[in-house]
Amino acid sequence: VYLAEHVVMGRKAAIKVLRREFSGDEALVARVMNEARAANAIGHPTIVDIVDVGRLPDGIPYMMMEYLVGEDLSKRLARMGRLSLEQALPIAMQACSAVAAAHDKGIIHRDLKPENLFLLPDVTAPGRERVKVLDFGIAKLRGDFAGGAVKTRTGSLFGTPQYMSPEQCRGIPEGIDHRSDIYSLGIILYEMLCGSPPFVSQGVGDVLLMHVSRAPDPPSARSPDVPRWLEQVILCALEKNPGDRFANVAALLSALEP
Repeated sequence: VYLAEHVVMGRKAAIKVLRREFSGDEALVARVMNEARAANAIGHPTIVDIVDVGRLPDGIPYMMMEYLVGEDLSKRLARMGRLSLEQALPIAMQACSAVAAAHDKGIIHRDLKPENLFLLPDVTAPGRERVKVLDFGIAKLRGDFAGGAVKTRTGSLFGTPQYMSPEQCRGIPEGIDHRSDIYSLGIILYEMLCGSPPFVSQGVGDVLLMHVSRAPDPPSARSPDVPRWLEQVILCALEKNPGDRFANVAALLSALEP
């Protein structure tokens, strides 16, 4: 990713370029185009704005995005360990708002994690922060946006193990819907309040198995100041069976509101 500046206007932008050695991989090229199409289709202020997409003269695909000044949530957590309730809830609620907007357009993110939640100062409200959701590269598009989307097959794993839903861990794409993103949001909220995700292991296979078969420790067992009502919200989002989770992100957002 390069920092660029318009030679006349002086406006800065971030340009994501696929590595040259991967430019011949049509699946990876499709992911770049998929990310641009997904973000553009949503058109929400909490989704990173894609300015342009195309290929460089030598054929390498690129994507130009708005330049954001701040830090992603993973860096914040690495620096602070865990967040207070007052710090974590606004981040979770803004992320829910962004994901709900994506779902309304038939787009499932499938790779929600702290790295993909970017925090920047809110210029309209001094002292507050805004959240931008990044990286729709493996998003699953449906309906009018399905043409040209990244194709998946049974047995393929897409996502980041510590934040993947049980149905993602099983590698059955047909079983993945908007409730997978709800599970990932629950993991992120758990990590913000407890300092680590519920399932951690050196072995990727162990983590996948934990998502599928092991109940998470209640957040209050790791962080006693997590209130009972919020613990219930998190555990509902982390139910193994998608049908036992919140019906949609709007319901999760409503449960998080004071």
